[in-house]
Amino acid sequence: MATKYRVYKQLIPVPLNTDDPTWAKRQIWVQKLNSEDTIDEFDTLAEAQAKRDELTAADETGRIYKVEEVEVEVGE
Repeated sequence: MATKYRVYKQLIPVPLNTDDPTWAKRQIWVQKLNSEDTIDEFDTLAEAQAKRDELTAADETGRIYKVEEVEVEVGE
């Protein structure tokens, strides 16, 4: 197994700090927003954070992006 860092995208752009109850915050995270979108996965945390910051700056909807560490299988 190898460690990678993946950028996840908030499916519905809603703020994290709303007054909604926990069960209604609509915090659904996806790798791709649509069929034309890319899966952003990197070898280093710094690269993934840079991509997250780039996506955040370019997104006018207020969507939130986060980076998570993932384990991927290495081919033999």
